[in-house]
Amino acid sequence: MQHLKSSLKAVGVVTLIVLCSGPLTNCDCGGEHFADAQLEVDKTSLKFDDVAVGYPQTRILRISNIGGTGLRLSTVAVRGGESSSFKVLGIQAAEAIEEVPGLVSPLAPNFIDLVVEYDPLAIDSQDSDILDIMTNDPDECFSAQNPCEIQLNGNGAPPNAELEVICQENETCPLPNDTPVCQIMLDPGTNSHPMRASFNFCEVSKGNSRELNALLRNIGNIPLTMNGFELFGIVGQIDHFAILTPEQVDIVILPQAEQMLSLVYAPKATSNDNAGLDTDVNDDDIPDSKFTVRLLAYSTEPDINVHPLHIPFEGVTQGGSDTKQITINNIGSGTLIVEAPEVTGGSIASEFSISPTEGFTVASMGQQLIDVTYSPQDAGRDEGSVTIRSNDPDEDSVVVTLGADVRPDLEATPQDVVEFIGVEPGGSDSQDVLIRNIGYADLTITEIDFNESLNPGDPPVFGVDGLPADFPGNPLILAPTATYTFLVTFTDNTLIEDEIGQLEIRHDSPNDSDPYILLAQNSGTPANLPPVAIIDPPSQTVHGLSLISLNGANSFDPDAGDSISRHQWTFLFLPQDAQGNPSQAVLNSTDQPQTSFTPDIHGTYIVRLVVYDSFNTPSQATDSEISVNP
Repeated sequence: MQHLKSSLKAVGVVTLIVLCSGPLTNCDCGGEHFADAQLEVDKTSLKFDDVAVGYPQTRILRISNIGGTGLRLSTVAVRGGESSSFKVLGIQAAEAIEEVPGLVSPLAPNFIDLVVEYDPLAIDSQDSDILDIMTNDPDECFSAQNPCEIQLNGNGAPPNAELEVICQENETCPLPNDTPVCQIMLDPGTNSHPMRASFNFCEVSKGNSRELNALLRNIGNIPLTMNGFELFGIVGQIDHFAILTPEQVDIVILPQAEQMLSLVYAPKATSNDNAGLDTDVNDDDIPDSKFTVRLLAYSTEPDINVHPLHIPFEGVTQGGSDTKQITINNIGSGTLIVEAPEVTGGSIASEFSISPTEGFTVASMGQQLIDVTYSPQDAGRDEGSVTIRSNDPDEDSVVVTLGADVRPDLEATPQDVVEFIGVEPGGSDSQDVLIRNIGYADLTITEIDFNESLNPGDPPVFGVDGLPADFPGNPLILAPTATYTFLVTFTDNTLIEDEIGQLEIRHDSPNDSDPYILLAQNSGTPANLPPVAIIDPPSQTVHGLSLISLNGANSFDPDAGDSISRHQWTFLFLPQDAQGNPSQAVLNSTDQPQTSFTPDIHGTYIVRLVVYDSFNTPSQATDSEISVNP
């Protein structure tokens, strides 16, 4: 034993050796007890989204033993049994799925990775179940110390094979004009879904070779089929290209799997070469279900390059205009012929316009500019596009998207509080309030007045003066950069201390709250602070469909002398049953300090409380989450 102690000390390890017969659980050796087994999971719910029928998906749940003795797994099963769409396959091993063991050791590795499968019966399936994990963990089940019930949720979805293409090289050809060696062209109608890949091998000398790659990935939920990995082209040129992978003409890529497309150019003679291949895919989002690849090696054909591909018009005022340019370069060696560009978009005709409007040609290594002008006539979001069609053999259509946002924006000075300082008792004063339109469209003001319930005194101590005589019958309209000044008046009421009022400005600016709020107060009165809502308890987990009680009586107002005037209870979230029908639970009170309800289905309920002070100022909402388990 002395030798063992010396060895352990030498390596810096302190070890307690206990010799004890019988099982480890509750082993008693000289008064020392081993800790109980303790279940831990890395998540308490597993979600399977948009799973295609017949193509089940799996999720991994890590089950750990953080106790001091072996964790016995007496039950690891889906509660719904054979009729459930969920199934436990086993545990994930190095190369296969193995049977679930009966015991999880407390020693490293002290976990297993459980594989759970979901296979919906229909594309509109909405399934839920419970995975039960029954162990010798002595803590109550279900509890935070013994998470023995795992929520399973899944939904079916229509079958969808979806191709994603990712270039593996980001270099550019040094000439002409830094052309990318790999480019993916998306569907111009949706600006998504790959239609074509273009590979430019640049200059490769005779007897040498260059390889370019693109990753083909299936991000859908059923196998992706791609048929037609065969090169075509002019005899004498096509022989200089070859497909390295895939080796088959027709391939299948499983969901979330990938396949590398590897191409090589090895010229046998000095020439300008091109080739291509057309693959038929079962991705219905790709036009004509055909993905094409074009290979160039200093082709003698034209090659269009357009910049930018998106023009955001920013800071353009209503009734004004701005012009930006699209640059078209011909980086090929043949003449580029461009048809008349087509411009669309804008909420009113001709808000977007271009020049020139007719077609043109661009010589090899030449350049042409297109002016795009935006002239907004009304407020709001405008989107459009310029479509450029040409004789470029691998990019015959390029779309430049256009966008703009022309909206009003209200600014007030002072920004938050109109203060009256040093007013004699019973005296009067006034303060200027300046409102300004700092946006890019006409700002419409429909009301400027104090909230009657938040303006103390009889008559009210605060008022507004200096507004147009026909206002609010005729709204006040401020053009961009325009300003307007009016007066806020105050007449002291000697029977009221620390007067405070709320001025409301109603407008059509989407960037500010409507109404815009300005507080008016006499000297020494702070701005009214909102109350604070408190729910007791803030969260809870219950078993069974029994009455749930919630208490909001501890809510308070931080202002001295202020108090809570009313409570407002609502359901923020109700669970649904397996058929998608929401819970019909009802709160027994919506305006009292306490409320309660009786759940009618299992799941998560979220109850929200907002309280109001004597100025009718609402608090920030606070929520209580109640998990109702079987």
